[in-house]
Amino acid sequence: MMLRYLLMPQNAWVLGMFVFALPFILLFAGCAKDKTKEQLKADELSQKALAHVKKHKQSSAIPYIEELVTRFPDHQNISKYRMLLAELHFKEGNYALAKELYENFCQFYPGDKQAEYAKHKAILSSFYQALPSDCDQTYTEETVKQCNEYLANPALTKYRKDVQDILTSSQERLTEKEIYVFNFYLGRKQFDAARSRLKHIREKFAANKALEPRLLYLEYKLAAKEKKRNEALVCMNKLEKDYPSSAFTTMAHSLHNKQTFVF
Repeated sequence: MMLRYLLMPQNAWVLGMFVFALPFILLFAGCAKDKTKEQLKADELSQKALAHVKKHKQSSAIPYIEELVTRFPDHQNISKYRMLLAELHFKEGNYALAKELYENFCQFYPGDKQAEYAKHKAILSSFYQALPSDCDQTYTEETVKQCNEYLANPALTKYRKDVQDILTSSQERLTEKEIYVFNFYLGRKQFDAARSRLKHIREKFAANKALEPRLLYLEYKLAAKEKKRNEALVCMNKLEKDYPSSAFTTMAHSLHNKQTFVF
């Protein structure tokens, strides 16, 4: 009946006004239906976030979970939402923020069944921030500290092998950084600085016995550069006696046979 009324010639002006106002009516109706995340309840925020997660849109889910944990800190499932927020940031590669969130989870819920998992993910978050060995190694140092703390706790066992592997990798990266600095000094004939760096490496990585043949080789290189024949021969003899099959012994022989100390 309404449509027939509007189509009557004498009511054409009414139809025109209706057509003109229709976009505004639809816009108003849409605004009335769509709430902002600040207006959503906890369950609604959760549903919105999970809908984005199912579509693999983690970045779109993050604002809803952030809103949830901020406005509903006493929610019965708040620990799960805090963990979900950390996981979303981790998947997005926001490792600094993920690390902070995992550590906060461990602080607030030390007895939670996921606390050890959170410790492991915090270590990974730190490890993934580490830079190449010729760059600053602050994150690597932090990773080593976290790994040692985890391994020192006998109650933590589930991720022990992975944490040990991360520790080994991080220590190797720190070693490479120190050796990079040594070679930098050596290449510029700053022999005192190079010798001091080698001493530092020996002290810092004293527990790593596997590093010894490499350090002897570096000492041989330094002595050769300084034209200290006797000192170089001492290093060579130690390599031949204690590490006859080491690649570093072979490398030292190769340098010795060249009769030159240009590397």
